[in-house]
Amino acid sequence: MENQYTVQNLEYAVSVFYNSEHNERAQAHQWLTTAQRCPEAWSFVWELLQPTKPTEVQFFAATTLHTKLLRCWGEVPEESHEELKNKILHAVLSYAKGPKIVLNRLCISLAAFILQQASTDLVSILSPLSAAEHRPLLLEVLTVIPEEFNSMTMLSPLRVKNRIILQKACPAVLDDMLQCLQSVYSKEPPSEETIQWWWLAALCCGSWLTLGADEASPERGISVDLAQRLPLVNALFSVVQQLYTHHEVISDSALEACEAALSAVRAAGAAPDAARSPGAALQLLSELAALAAPILARDNVPNSINEELLSAIATCAVSLTECHSRAIVTAIEREGHSGALQTLELLLASQAAPGHYPVHETRSHLVTAVWYTVQDEILCLSPSPGAAWRGLFSRLLRALLTKSEAPAEQLARDDAELLRCYRQDLADTAMYCFGVLGDYSFTIIESAWREATTDCRREACLHILLALGDTTPQSKAPGDLIVMLEHAVNTAASCEDKELCNTALHCLGAYSWWLSSMDDKGPTLAMSALRAAGAALDRAPQAAALALKKLSTECSGIAAPLAAEIVQAAQSPRGCGDAWVRRQLLGAAGAALSAAARPLSAPLLRALADSIHIELLAQAADPTKSHGGAEAAAALMTSLKARSDLAADLFSVILPALPPFAEHAALVPPLFLILNQTISILMDDCLPMMEHIARLAARASETHQCASGIDVVKLIVLMFGNQWPGCPSLLHGTVSAAARACASDAAGRSDVTEALFNALQSITKKKPRYVDSLEDLLPELVDLACNCIRLWEAGAARAACGWLGALAGARPAALLPRAPALTAAALRCIGGLTPRNQVEPLAELLLALNRASFGGGGLAAWLRGALGQAHFPTPHAADHHKLAFINNVLKEKSSKRRLLETVQEFSLVCRGLIGTEYARQTLAAKQLIA
Repeated sequence: MENQYTVQNLEYAVSVFYNSEHNERAQAHQWLTTAQRCPEAWSFVWELLQPTKPTEVQFFAATTLHTKLLRCWGEVPEESHEELKNKILHAVLSYAKGPKIVLNRLCISLAAFILQQASTDLVSILSPLSAAEHRPLLLEVLTVIPEEFNSMTMLSPLRVKNRIILQKACPAVLDDMLQCLQSVYSKEPPSEETIQWWWLAALCCGSWLTLGADEASPERGISVDLAQRLPLVNALFSVVQQLYTHHEVISDSALEACEAALSAVRAAGAAPDAARSPGAALQLLSELAALAAPILARDNVPNSINEELLSAIATCAVSLTECHSRAIVTAIEREGHSGALQTLELLLASQAAPGHYPVHETRSHLVTAVWYTVQDEILCLSPSPGAAWRGLFSRLLRALLTKSEAPAEQLARDDAELLRCYRQDLADTAMYCFGVLGDYSFTIIESAWREATTDCRREACLHILLALGDTTPQSKAPGDLIVMLEHAVNTAASCEDKELCNTALHCLGAYSWWLSSMDDKGPTLAMSALRAAGAALDRAPQAAALALKKLSTECSGIAAPLAAEIVQAAQSPRGCGDAWVRRQLLGAAGAALSAAARPLSAPLLRALADSIHIELLAQAADPTKSHGGAEAAAALMTSLKARSDLAADLFSVILPALPPFAEHAALVPPLFLILNQTISILMDDCLPMMEHIARLAARASETHQCASGIDVVKLIVLMFGNQWPGCPSLLHGTVSAAARACASDAAGRSDVTEALFNALQSITKKKPRYVDSLEDLLPELVDLACNCIRLWEAGAARAACGWLGALAGARPAALLPRAPALTAAALRCIGGLTPRNQVEPLAELLLALNRASFGGGGLAAWLRGALGQAHFPTPHAADHHKLAFINNVLKEKSSKRRLLETVQEFSLVCRGLIGTEYARQTLAAKQLIA
């Protein structure tokens, strides 16, 4: 394709982009993107906007105009601003009747022009659109101006100027919108044209009411006195009321108008200053509740024809409640305010929407999170909520029990996932109910269980009971909770319904910690729960195994007499059939054995260890098959952490099967998993076996480099460096092999790179004398680390910076030959060679270099030498930026925070971002955290 931006070439490129294969489309897109940024674009957009051109070409031209206004405003001389404005206005008027996609982009372009010019005279600029026939165009332009302000990147002075201008214009615009909505007070059914007019006016209201709302401080948003905006809010409510009154089914344009009106109400109620007018907020909530009452009375049914309208009302109620929760709770607590009560009743009705989610309704999930806000305000006001609150949250908990019930019909995969997430939200909400109701929550659940006639209903009761598992105080035994746990035990022991059995088992596991704290009925109930979980292994293996592990771990003393049965289950075909189930059962067995006396536990453990030994031999003989012996050994070893003598017995049995693991790359990670668990649990008790462990670790490191292997060697050096003389040799061999692996592909082996430098950093800081054993490797390691700070893999780059910083403090002479090049490399990374989120470890590296005792000028000389080059690290960094950076870095030897701010600001300078809104927000966030 020729590199000439003629109209013919541009039209051809647009045609290729929309009608060709992927490769040609990509080439056309690249060429068109380049064309958008060239100076000639200011000319060819007007030719491409001719009405005779195809819509695709017109849309490209409108998009190009917007791009030029955003990115190339400096190319327009000030004397040409008036001409450009007239051309944009003419184009907007020309496309008044469509295509809509082109008109919208042209309106956004006009908004961008207004903001770039920062004109204080909006009225004169938009006066050509004020004629009656062009009023929809005026509304569309007014709507996109705040949206463009919120999304547009501009220098801070320009943003401040535009904010002031728009703040002054906002009241007049909103008053105009109120006049536009005056027709809602007519008793006549609205025409389609009127509905469209209401929709545009509501969109404009919402846009101006959210102007600047996402900025750092409330005063930067538009100041809205809610009391003064109530007439506008009433008009927006009237839009919904009129459309609902005259339409049985609210859909299409009527639904869009209702949603836009309710969205604007949300914006008015959530404005930064709205919380300062609690009286007006309560009045607004009362009117929302009054609006919703007849709609709910008619349409709050399963599969409602107006489900989308009900969802919009629920969303509005949730938003306003979250913003004014304190006013609502205070008004109810002190005055019994009817409007506030009606608002909470509206939320409760939405939460309890008839039918199953997401089959029959799609709005109850919108409400779940708001109850935490309400509960928090209630408990802040009164630690002991009164009867009114207990009544409200009792009804809420009953609604949650009903909504937790799964529909009888089979759900599609997507709907099933929606239901799973929804039930988790309901479980979280149930905990908020417990904050108000306390133990009475269990009474409500037990009552619902007694009334239940189906397994689905019983499963819902257990699901909510499960949600309260972390809230029940220890050593406190509410009678209804004990009754519900007895129901869960009986259900787990005999129920054939899979979902009900699974939930019952999850309940038993969740309350295992509580059972362990009970002195009277706890042991008996825990023993019954253990037996029930064992009996359920055939029907629900995963849930039963997990429950058994939790119960055995928390109630180990009670599980000890059942150790033989648990060990037998772990060795049975049902226990060995699934690797995950096997690990849970081994965890349960280890917990029970740890609590049992040695005469009982030792023979049982030996039987388990022998079976795992056989599995390890089979796994070593055929590494291609997943035997799971290594994972089983690690799981059992972990569960024996309370009994180092049993853990030592286990390791002595399986040790002869481990040498073949060190010879096969696929078996090296499982081997290191076993070694890691063994060392962590046995600690000093593994010293007699350290020769065997070190031999395995060294051979495995030669066979295959992995992060877990380096972690094991680091653990050995840190724990036994002063006790076992073989540590230097082991460390040298492992580091040498890891360095060779990383040198060939540091980015591709980023996990190994990260583990290597993390290990070196820990050893350099905690066992610095072991750096002597790496003397011959230090030049190679320093070179590798200096190269790795440039990696885009954040973990590896951070680890490399961390070790270099530690080395600068412990052995500066080893770093000195590469220090100038390292400083230059760090500056390149700060300047843009690596992502912005990797600046912090580079700042810490500079701090370490500044603190180190290098002599001969040190960091000062290296910074001046590197930054003395022209256009280094980027052309954006001027001499005064560099000088300030050098001075600020050199004077800072103590505060990481202050140095990070200096480096962060210099990074923004080098990347050409200083002065942008992004830079302002970034630096403000740093200062806020500080």
